[in-house]
Amino acid sequence: MRSSVAIQRQPPLPKLIEASWQRCRELGMASHWQVDQPALTRPALHLQQEQNRQMRKLALREMNILERALANSGRILLLADPSGLILDSQGDDRFLGRAARVSLNPGASWREQAKGTNAIGTAIVERRFVQVVGTQHFFDDNRFLACNAMPIFSPTGSLAGVLNISGLASDNTFAAASRLVRHAAAHVEHDWVEESATDLLVRIHHHPSWLGTPEEGILSFHDDLLTTASSRGLAYLGLTPLAIGHAQWHDLFEQTPAYGKQELQLRHMAGFCYANVSRASLTAAYIAATEPAHAGPETFRDLKDEVLRRAVTAENGNITAAALKLGINRSTFYRRIKREQSGVLL
Repeated sequence: MRSSVAIQRQPPLPKLIEASWQRCRELGMASHWQVDQPALTRPALHLQQEQNRQMRKLALREMNILERALANSGRILLLADPSGLILDSQGDDRFLGRAARVSLNPGASWREQAKGTNAIGTAIVERRFVQVVGTQHFFDDNRFLACNAMPIFSPTGSLAGVLNISGLASDNTFAAASRLVRHAAAHVEHDWVEESATDLLVRIHHHPSWLGTPEEGILSFHDDLLTTASSRGLAYLGLTPLAIGHAQWHDLFEQTPAYGKQELQLRHMAGFCYANVSRASLTAAYIAATEPAHAGPETFRDLKDEVLRRAVTAENGNITAAALKLGINRSTFYRRIKREQSGVLL
């Protein structure tokens, strides 16, 4: 009697990954291909970085925080533009070297058409979080990787970039990386909406204790028109990015706009949300838009001082009104401006 032999089969690919593989086959790709693409020159890469300056400034802030959390973990952080071009990388030096052998480094494109199924390229196509582990990569050369990618959307709802955490497929700690990259991308969107708002800023959440944290959704209105929103803000209201630039305040909420913490009854769906409505700072928005991506400590302090000076000027020297406008405690505000020449401020 013959002994039975167990046949090991690969688990079926998730539908999202299978769809990506199908796109690769339709492009005539083969898994054994060795794709060697020249990276952008340093000047060309710098130009692409400058063209994505605002998104990059906020993303690098999150990447610097994550890098400390991922120290000696064997993982790297990558930031790509909407086309899949890697703009920045940082993390474990040992893994950065290995990643460079498959062009997983700044100046290289990881769109699906260039690198087959991969987290960055597939997240761009799917417009949502994508995890690609080991043999789920289309090309054999990339199958040592485990990658988690989350799209970053601009305040107006367009795809602005992709944040990615990559490590070894043998690591088996994908869940933690998944959570980290999702939260980091959400924080980028949150801060971007907050900094770009010019009229009414609305913070929302299903639980009041989460208001004022990066976990809240955030939207802004100008003359009652929804002008910007984070992905979480849209999700809490059951909206898509198409609502930005089209939905009016009265399309979304039963109450008329009013400042302060409150419950807002939703007009287009059952239920309500907790909200904190405040006036946005025009001066903060201007400084945020002009702040360099790599502002050093001295430059950043100067920018904050400029925000304070402009806020006081805009309020005709009224420190209390300026502090309220920027959402800063009055005593903290006053201690800061005391360092400046009083004749300039008052």
